[in-house]
Amino acid sequence: MTIRYLYGKKKFLAPVIEGKKGLRLSDLSHYSRMENEKMRDNEMEKIFTLDRRQVNIVIAGRVMNPDEMAADPFFTLTPRHCYCVCFTSRKNDPELYGTFNADICIGFDVEMLQERLEIASERFPGMDIKGQDVTYYHLGTFPGTFTPEELVFCKPSQFSHETEYRIALFYPESKSGFKTSDGTVIPFRIEGESMHMEISHLEKRFISDCVTEVFYP
Repeated sequence: MTIRYLYGKKKFLAPVIEGKKGLRLSDLSHYSRMENEKMRDNEMEKIFTLDRRQVNIVIAGRVMNPDEMAADPFFTLTPRHCYCVCFTSRKNDPELYGTFNADICIGFDVEMLQERLEIASERFPGMDIKGQDVTYYHLGTFPGTFTPEELVFCKPSQFSHETEYRIALFYPESKSGFKTSDGTVIPFRIEGESMHMEISHLEKRFISDCVTEVFYP
């Protein structure tokens, strides 16, 4: 059993504990629009800076002199767009209550939760759910991965105090959106707009059974 903790507002998360609501996942671009600036991050761009004195940059067969460069070069990688829910390994932590502006901390068995999310996502063929700890990087370091899926689990070191565990739902890129029971297609992504999805089940304790403990500040 692996326990990770979800911080948030009691008015939104209490119904999840009680089995009255499902779990909300947010699209990756949403985090750049969060009201809480301590949590705000452009998750759709991962920027890496290279120390110009530690790498050779060759242009037209000529090795660039680092002293001729105005600044260290940088490049941007784009993660695969997906829907996420974010946890932490820090249990009932006073600092995180403040950082997340939270009044509740819920422990989840994230292995069980991921299994149940996979069952629920069977309604949408082609969905893939992955959960793992986030890797933090310094801007001056080389990325440990270049794959769009793995980049979802990479964040700048300024957020390392969050010690985040993330569950990501990847939708099939060959499809245009979620198809509802009446045939309506809801786009996976709308540019400039935050998208959220709630996963629940007819069995009311489908998600709440994954809760292991609850704390309040």
